[in-house]
Amino acid sequence: MLPNIRAAIFDMDGLLFDTESIARWAWKQALANHGYLMSDDFYFEFVGRDLSWREKILKQRYGSSFPFESVTAQRIEIGDRRELQEGLPLKAGVLDLLRRLNNLGIVIALATGTSRHRTIRRLTNAGILQYFITIVTSEDVAEGKPAPDIYLETSRRINIAPVQCVVFEDSCVGIEAAFSAGMYPIMIPDIEKPSPEIKCLAYQILDSLEQACELLEQGLGAR
Repeated sequence: MLPNIRAAIFDMDGLLFDTESIARWAWKQALANHGYLMSDDFYFEFVGRDLSWREKILKQRYGSSFPFESVTAQRIEIGDRRELQEGLPLKAGVLDLLRRLNNLGIVIALATGTSRHRTIRRLTNAGILQYFITIVTSEDVAEGKPAPDIYLETSRRINIAPVQCVVFEDSCVGIEAAFSAGMYPIMIPDIEKPSPEIKCLAYQILDSLEQACELLEQGLGAR
């Protein structure tokens, strides 16, 4: 049972939405259009990371002259076009979990590496924006995940101590960030599976957010 939890903080991509397949496809397309290839193993290094990290590892891989701004702009353009054409499905259990947390009086917040305007668009289109009392993005902090900055900033904004926050994450770097922030990290893996080290950091590892609803019934909201 989670003790005295007052807030639930969610990651977004790969957790609330099934975004990673589109993101991986868009990165591969944009890189190919610029004459570069990306393997699935290399893409896994992107999962949960902010743009500054992605720029660093892309330039390490392809050289300091790698056209990061051009590739990133094209990746966003073609990814967003496909997203708007095909829609972005919510993961199983999202709506039920948000409603249950809200009914319990648990404060709900979002901490994501995605830009603010794209985050707002996705949450609005999905009809779930109203559940989140605050949204913190990588634009709001000095260091992205796995640094704890984004979760500590979320804790500061909602005025709830880290030890009273549970975090739902799909990425290993997100679990590292939440653990370093002194919160209770719960991992629902998407395309990235937890390493033995991450399994030690996670409070629990679940198969889906539907299982998180079951966790509620066991005391996630107990005062």
